This record gives sequence, structure tokens and C-alpha cells, in this order.
Amino acid sequence: MLHVKNYLNNFLLILVTIVWGSTFVIIKGTVDTGNEAFIVFGRIFLATIPMLLFILLKNGRRLLNKKDFINGSILGFLLTIIYLSQTIGLKYTSSGHSAFITGGAIILVPVILFSLFKEKFYKSDILSICTVVLGLFLLTYDYDTDFNIGDVITLITAISAAFHIVLSGRFVKKTEAILLIFHQFMSASIFSLIYLLIVGFEMTSISSDLLLATVYLGVIGTLFCYFVSIWIQKHVSSVKVVLFFSLEPVFAVFFGYIILNERLNMKEIFGMFLILFGVFLYQILRNNYISIFYTRLTCAKSKILQSKKILKFK
Repeated sequence: MLHVKNYLNNFLLILVTIVWGSTFVIIKGTVDTGNEAFIVFGRIFLATIPMLLFILLKNGRRLLNKKDFINGSILGFLLTIIYLSQTIGLKYTSSGHSAFITGGAIILVPVILFSLFKEKFYKSDILSICTVVLGLFLLTYDYDTDFNIGDVITLITAISAAFHIVLSGRFVKKTEAILLIFHQFMSASIFSLIYLLIVGFEMTSISSDLLLATVYLGVIGTLFCYFVSIWIQKHVSSVKVVLFFSLEPVFAVFFGYIILNERLNMKEIFGMFLILFGVFLYQILRNNYISIFYTRLTCAKSKILQSKKILKFK
């Protein structure tokens, strides 16, 4: 039963990274023509409405919990920063630079856990993280684009994403996941609406393609993905979550190949395999699959030897 639950958690994490990989292509395709403030507000607002209706129908009084409101608002603020900085950053830098810098959260998460919460490093974590970071560099980083203001803005995305993963992992263990997720979306809607009103937007810039993209980003890329990513941290560690999320650029490259006809060179293909290997390595080392395999192999050998002795005795 435990193995089945572990496989389900892994499947959900991979499904989230697949969806987020597809949103990377969509954001890059809409940010040049659409208002980034509208895209961010629209996707978060669309994720808020279903959560609000669900909670009101089930038990609206639970919305008044002060602790859930505060924790959710903190996550909502970080979520707004993540979406705004990533979307704005993509206007000034390449998708490769953006994916690599955002992937820097994989290094920041264990550092934050150790610095603020005194959670120790495991050798398996360090080895897996180093492997994945090297893979991210080979897969996403392009030398043709110089370091620019977009990279600095995207660095804010990586820092915010790391804190979001760490804090959501702490908060969700102390409160009900549904309430935490709702307050996150609700507060993020307010924060992003304030930004939208400050920068302003023109209704004429809203096309049907932009609306369809915003609906997909809101319902699938935000509501589904962030519901899973927060809820699942009741059962798995933040380090495991961020390691699995490092698969996002792998799927982003895949969708870029399918949708945008982008091509991969050998360096990028090798980087993809390194990322996959790093995540696979983490699973093997942290679940003690090697020691389990060795123990079972030793038991099997000992049974064979015992059987041979019995046969000789007979």
C-alpha cells in the first residue's frame, strides 16, 4: 500500500511538471502581444473562483480562520511575485536563460531548509541536486544571449519559488490544504489586481487567443498544479518536490519541439538525460532501493546455499 501511494505521488508530481512545461511555451507565445499583468491576474482569478464555490458549498464558515488566512496570504504574495517576475522576465531574456535561472530554486530549497529550519543535508540530496543542476545548464542555457535585466528579474522568480515550496510544505502540515490553497489564490488575485490597476491595460489588446491561453493557464496551469503541489507536501519532502519540478524544462523543450518545431543538439539531449538521471538517482538513494536489493540478493544466496547443503546431506 505504501509503494502504491509513493507511485501515485510521483505520478502527480510528473503530471504537474508536464503541464507547467506546456505553459512555458504558451506564456512565451502570448507575452509579446498580451499584457503580462492581465495574464497573471486572469490565471489566478480563474483558479480562485472554483475554490471559493467549493468551500462555500461545503462549509463557508471555515473561511474565517485567521491562521489559514495569514499563511495563505504569504503564499499568495509569493505566487504573485513568481508569476509576475517570470512573465516580465520572459520579455527581456531567452526562454533558455529563464528556465535555467528558475531551476536555481533546486539549490535554494535545501539551503533555506537548513538555514531557517535546521534541516540537515543528505548526501543523496546533494548528489542528485548537483546532477540535475548540471543537466539544467546543458539543456537550457544558451551562450548567444548575454546576461540582461530579464535574467535579474527571473532570479526573483527562483528565490520566490524556493520560499514558496519551503513555506507551503511547512504550512500544509499544520492546516487543511483546501483552505490554505484558497487563501493563497484569493490573496494572489488581490495582489495581481492591484498591480494590474497600477500599470493599466487596454481592452483592445485582449484577443481570443490570449483569453484561451489565460483559461488554460488558470484552470490547468494554476488551479490543478498548485493544488497538487501544495497538497502533496503533506506526504513528501520539499526537496523531493523541487527535484521533480526540475523536469519542467525537459517537458518545456519537448513541447517546444512538438509545437514550435524547435530542434535539440547533443548537449541539450545529454542535459535532459542528466536531469532524468538525477531525479531517478534521488528516488533510488532516498528509498534505499540499493540496500533493499542487496539485502534480498543476500537472502536469496543464503537460501540457495542452505538448499545445496540439505541436498548434500540427503
